Amino acid sequence: MDGNIFFTSEPLTAERLSWLVELLKYYTTRLFPESLHHHPRTPTPPFTFFLLGDACNILIGREHQRSLEIFFRLPCFRCIFDQGDLHVRRISIEPFRIRYPGQVIPIAPGDNLPGRSIWDCLMNTMGKTPGPPSIGFLQMRSPYMFQSSSCVVDLFRAAARTGISPEFYGYLDGVHAMHRDQRPPHHVNIGEALSDIYRVAFTKGLFPRYLICQESAASRGYCTFSGDNGRVVSASLIPQARIKSLDHIVSRFCMSHRIFSHTSFFVDVVVQRKIPSVKFSAERKKPSLVILASHSPYGTEFTKGAISLAVACAHQNIPTRIVFIEDGVYTLTGSESPAGMWADMDMHALIEATSRMDTLEYYVYTPSSQARGIAINPSIKGVCPVNPTEFSQVLLTPPAGLEVDHQRVLVF
Repeated sequence: MDGNIFFTSEPLTAERLSWLVELLKYYTTRLFPESLHHHPRTPTPPFTFFLLGDACNILIGREHQRSLEIFFRLPCFRCIFDQGDLHVRRISIEPFRIRYPGQVIPIAPGDNLPGRSIWDCLMNTMGKTPGPPSIGFLQMRSPYMFQSSSCVVDLFRAAARTGISPEFYGYLDGVHAMHRDQRPPHHVNIGEALSDIYRVAFTKGLFPRYLICQESAASRGYCTFSGDNGRVVSASLIPQARIKSLDHIVSRFCMSHRIFSHTSFFVDVVVQRKIPSVKFSAERKKPSLVILASHSPYGTEFTKGAISLAVACAHQNIPTRIVFIEDGVYTLTGSESPAGMWADMDMHALIEATSRMDTLEYYVYTPSSQARGIAINPSIKGVCPVNPTEFSQVLLTPPAGLEVDHQRVLVF
């Protein structure tokens, strides 16, 4: 077991920190209670937070201090920052390094040498997975407006340098990262950078994949046509990009490599057996997936995108669970469907139609709905309310009876 990872380049709100605290408390007290002893007999796998971009503001926000104090009391917790992100935001980390040695780890910009960048640290923390080494990133936000596209470039550059194949999955606004002829005046050209990384990886004998969702591309005006062998292509994309169906992209989720996003987890599954077990086939070893739907349902495409991805994963027999959390709980309010609403935009109808799938489950985080003073529509069947303890179980353990090595958690 190589440890667990929480990765984010987005701001951490007080509400998000509250359920992260509950998650780590459960991890420490329920899964590894011996870690609270002065001299534990067995080492506890660390839970490492990689905090980039605006997530660094956790160190200075007054509303974050209570959560930070709890985090630092937990022996499993450590957080890693990019010193460059801290410097840009004029945040001093020295008081935290002195007070919490070994738990606060900055990686200085001068350390960005082969094997010494924050991205190399991330890959070292991940450990090895079965099969050819690969790393995936589900890009859902447009470049330049959000830092995640820069994260993809830096991560893939480090991956290719160390012999790991980069895999890009463009979804929703993430397809824009593959647009050709980008001309940013004050930023690294994301399209050109990804093209260069692809060429380097291919030259080294790796297997890079740049896949973008066909539906997302079409809805954003990427006119397509059929090229050789019926391949869907577009003159608006960099040459290495491939337009594929969502089902094709999800087929990569059946593999065991790590897949990150703007905010995501990688959780090693704790196996505690008392009797010999039967080895399961590769079909049953597909990593399980948890999707946290944290946005309101109709102001953005995130909730619809979360459900669509979950259904596609479930169709490929990937055990998938969706948790409506934070503003995502608004998805489950209201009663009658508004007249004239498109059928595929009616979230209640989508949930009702898919909740009976064997490999898809829906949950709602009760503290989020209570904090907003809203009631969940009782007519929506198949959505199970969960308290903080039950929510932590969903994130840290796969569905009952499932034999997997790790679980992915993606936050929409």
